[in-house]
Amino acid sequence: MTALCAYGLLAALYTWPLVANLRTALPSDAADPSLNAAILRWNATTLPFSAAWWSAPHYFPTDAVAAFTESLEGISITATPVYWLTGSAIAAYNVSYFLTWPLSAFAVFLLASRLTGRRDAAFPAGLIFAFTPYRTAEIAHIQSLSAFWLPVALLAAHAYLDEGRRRWLWFFAIAWVLQALSNGHYMLFGAIVIGLWMAYFSSPAVRWRRALALSVTAVVASLPLAPVLLTYSAVHLRYGLKRDYNEILAYSARPHSWFETTGDAWFWRHLLPVGKDALYPGAAGVLCVALAALVLMRRHRAHQPLRGAAGWVRACAVVVGGVGMLATVAGLWLGPWSASVAGFSVRMANLNRAVVVTVAALTVAAVLTPQLRSAWRRRSPLLFYAAMVLAIAIFCVGPVLHVGTKAMLQPAPYRWLMVLPGFDELRVPPRFWMLGVMCLAVAAGLGLNRLTAVPWRRRTLVFAVSMLALLDGWMPTMRMVAAPVETSLEAAGGAVPILELPLGVDWDWDAVYRASGHRRRVFNGVSGYDPPHYDALRFGLAQRDPAVLVAMASLSDFDVVVDGAADPDGLIARYVSEVPGVQLIRVEGARRLYHVPRGAAEPQLGAALPIAGVQAMRLRELFATSRDAPREVVDGRIDTGWDDYPQGAGQWVSVDLGSAQRVGGVTHSLGRSFLAFPRRLEIQTSTDGRRWERAWEGRAAAQAFLALVRQPLEGPMRFTFPAREARYVRLLQLDDAPQQWHVAELTVHAP
Repeated sequence: MTALCAYGLLAALYTWPLVANLRTALPSDAADPSLNAAILRWNATTLPFSAAWWSAPHYFPTDAVAAFTESLEGISITATPVYWLTGSAIAAYNVSYFLTWPLSAFAVFLLASRLTGRRDAAFPAGLIFAFTPYRTAEIAHIQSLSAFWLPVALLAAHAYLDEGRRRWLWFFAIAWVLQALSNGHYMLFGAIVIGLWMAYFSSPAVRWRRALALSVTAVVASLPLAPVLLTYSAVHLRYGLKRDYNEILAYSARPHSWFETTGDAWFWRHLLPVGKDALYPGAAGVLCVALAALVLMRRHRAHQPLRGAAGWVRACAVVVGGVGMLATVAGLWLGPWSASVAGFSVRMANLNRAVVVTVAALTVAAVLTPQLRSAWRRRSPLLFYAAMVLAIAIFCVGPVLHVGTKAMLQPAPYRWLMVLPGFDELRVPPRFWMLGVMCLAVAAGLGLNRLTAVPWRRRTLVFAVSMLALLDGWMPTMRMVAAPVETSLEAAGGAVPILELPLGVDWDWDAVYRASGHRRRVFNGVSGYDPPHYDALRFGLAQRDPAVLVAMASLSDFDVVVDGAADPDGLIARYVSEVPGVQLIRVEGARRLYHVPRGAAEPQLGAALPIAGVQAMRLRELFATSRDAPREVVDGRIDTGWDDYPQGAGQWVSVDLGSAQRVGGVTHSLGRSFLAFPRRLEIQTSTDGRRWERAWEGRAAAQAFLALVRQPLEGPMRFTFPAREARYVRLLQLDDAPQQWHVAELTVHAP
């Protein structure tokens, strides 16, 4: 417990002034911490994974929105008791947030102590993990900082293999489930670490029975997670939520990411560039592992070198592997390159060949190296954890390794993981690196144990490494912001949903936090995913389109809270007050509460009319008429369609009914292109294809909102207009917008 207390004291100094503002402020910023505080309060006041729990109060009218982000139930073990005792969601969040530092350090300390048998070597290992500069890149994400259950699971696995006591199986199962419920990234990434751990440490034949017991325990412990994961999967399928491949590429690491730090890392920000990935792990762990490798190489000089053919093969493999490694480094540094050597042209367009040659040659060299064979036979923990650091670093580059804008390795190993369930839903592959730093810290403790046995030298070395580990990630002060304000205004209304205005990324965090307290559904929301309708709602409200409030009222009567501090000119209040039947209920400071009565239902459309032909015009085709691709808007398939990018005044899609008929409306389906609705549209009709009359004109955000609420995977926007005779119906863009315009299906209806 001495080590835990020491880690706790250091964490209090490191995160100051967090412990002095547990109830009044949030660390880092007011965005993700507000959302996570709301989730932890929801967990503390709602039965976990019940129907009520899945229906978190934001993003009305979408259901099961808890599946849009992390559950944080593993973190609620500490947050819920604090909330029950204090009634403060901010205090519950801050206490749990603070504990991630001492608990992370202590968990790695216990694991390193188990593997080394020495607490002095294990103490700096805990510091290296808990105070790595990389943690400063994740200080806004409590779930990313909560990686302390995985080292506990590995500790239990090591102990069970060594002792065979069943209690370690229980520790392993509990730690694994809590880690999985703390962070979805770490559930999947942790499964890879544990799977490789099993393959490495459990492979000797003498351990197969215990290895089998561990494997069965992992499977059985994961069974309670299955219903949760199936619900996540079902909800994502229902709303068409999926990470875009290009989005994953954009968040993947680059080679320079490991030499970037954050502005919060006091020491290294003066020596290294500040970047968005900031994967620099600190010097302490790397130095410990590197020095240990050098010492071990010197100690094994007594080994007889390989003679004969084996010696020549290893020497050749080392040379080839070295050349391949130099070529790989050159590719990582320079990108694609070419040169002329003695009249021969040498070029490297990508790293595929260099990586294959390097890996194959170094594998041969390793197999023929007595020291490495010996480490493999005895299943050296240092070899495993050091190798895991390299493996995880490779996974962090995502499905394609880019150098600058050039793809240098395609596919990268992470692409292989994406064929497994769930991995294609993880937006940020570099979050794997937290587990890489954990492995580095354990390897550093193991390496530190190998460096010297002289007591005074050991104490000096432990002190020096500890100081360096603290210096690596030390912050001059923890950034703090005021906690979201909670008011009694919401209690003045009934149980109807609430719309907080302004709506958008700058205000929705606070609205979601307040909703977890008053528990009324709100139209606002923030999460890992937005529901399909949200962009249309946000756009329409930002444009102060009256049709959007009317469309919302067709679903339910609702209250509107207008924040006067964000509406100094009163335009938002005027916008709301002009809704038919609206009532001002209460004023509290700068905030006003209105009630909007339920309105008429969305108009219905008549029967679909047969379409004889389709034409369209793309602006990117220099105003040429496109006659072939538009056929996909009437092929009956929602996964095909016609599009143009970006939206521009003058784009159009026209259908020919074959003969003049009575028409009264149009359905324009978006499919899964939730953001690609037309920002301003005119629907025209014609009997001869030359003279056109306006049938409908306006912004389409209200129709897109209702369409994506009603049928999120199809998005059928309904436009009605007075009945008329027409053979041709044309949809014409009136404004420019940076988004795509996508027409998945187009239907013309009778009155």
